[in-house]
Amino acid sequence: MLDRWIKGSTLKSRAMKGGIIALGGFGAAQGVRLVSNLIMTRLLAPDAFGLMGVTIALQVWIAMMSDIGLNQSIVRSKFGEDPDYLATARLLQLVRSLLIAVILVIAALALPGLAAAGTLRAGSVYADPRLPVFLYCIAASVTISGFSAMRIALHNRKLDLTPVIRLELSAQAIALVSMALAALAGLGVYSLALGAVVAETVKTAGSHFALKGPPARFDFHREHFREIFTYGKWLIIASTFGFLVQRGDQILFGWLFDIRDFSLYSIATIWIVSAGNVIETVQRRIANPALAELHRERPHDLTRVYGRVRLLYEAACVTLFLGVVLFADFFISIVYTDDYLGVAHYMKLLALMLLLLPYRLLNSILLTGGDSRRFAVITVIPGIALFAGTPFVFHQFGADAAIAYAVLTPILVLPFNWKYASKFIKIDYLRESLIAAATIAAAIILLNFT
Repeated sequence: MLDRWIKGSTLKSRAMKGGIIALGGFGAAQGVRLVSNLIMTRLLAPDAFGLMGVTIALQVWIAMMSDIGLNQSIVRSKFGEDPDYLATARLLQLVRSLLIAVILVIAALALPGLAAAGTLRAGSVYADPRLPVFLYCIAASVTISGFSAMRIALHNRKLDLTPVIRLELSAQAIALVSMALAALAGLGVYSLALGAVVAETVKTAGSHFALKGPPARFDFHREHFREIFTYGKWLIIASTFGFLVQRGDQILFGWLFDIRDFSLYSIATIWIVSAGNVIETVQRRIANPALAELHRERPHDLTRVYGRVRLLYEAACVTLFLGVVLFADFFISIVYTDDYLGVAHYMKLLALMLLLLPYRLLNSILLTGGDSRRFAVITVIPGIALFAGTPFVFHQFGADAAIAYAVLTPILVLPFNWKYASKFIKIDYLRESLIAAATIAAAIILLNFT
């Protein structure tokens, strides 16, 4: 049935239908997130969210350092629906998950000794004696995820998103119930870590029982491994430095801020990342599969499609940015208690990242075209700039300036984005420059008037 629908539908109609489903699912997910925040911020102190923020940031960074693009490979490869290809990808997924879990456990074991020796800054999240428990829980969550079937990526490839969204919403809802019950039972801050384990367990089980696809098995086929690794080896570099650009601030500010300020910053990050996920959801689940199909079948249409999608991206991102700047104070005052009012200030500064999201569509052009090497190159510069420059800006100009600097580092690499993407599409340099200039101007205004 699914195959007949895919073959009988145009790319445009499938993309539009998938976009509506993806945005609907995103809206529902944000509803669950809102309910979760309303409940958990009334059951837990702010420092719980700082601990969870650093834990997730560390887990994602380690994951990105071992990311060989399994999902992207399934979406773009002509063998992406081959059961042998999926079995090879699943074996690599398991090995990667176990590696991440081991590193997290080693980090958890090392933290108490480092804190006792005075290596970790007193008052920071890293010196908190509760952090190792969070790392153990996330290690368990990652291990569980390694056994999931590859059917989520397969459904994304086919733009059949309804079952995937249904599964993700179910995992969110069940995790919320488990966290609330755990908090009421006296588990305290650890209820958030438990929720992560429950969510991944539900999602992994659902990938086997709620999604259709070939039998989930482990296997190794040299030719498929060679294709995945050839494409993905550059993504290890790209993902490592890409994480530094997207979430490296969590690693740095967890060290530079005291735990309370960082906890408020972490909550602000959750909301801004959620707003950005409106765009990222469309890109990951709609734009990427659609662009991959265009690369395979109609490369002459790439420039036209990119121009139309880019215009929609820009309109959406500017709208989201203005919404955050104008209504953050009101929103936080409604959603949270007085202990959390400082979140709004951080939200406004972090909202600058929303203005830069349209440029990620250029990255999609490279990745879906198979040019993972150049994609790796354009992630290195802003990643290094963020880690090298943010502490200096923090100590010289203060926390707000450091946040703005961290958010703006992707601008440094735009000339490379344009040069590499021009291999596949025609670049309108004047139009491409406008959002960058507007973002810098917005940063100056926010730093002086908020």
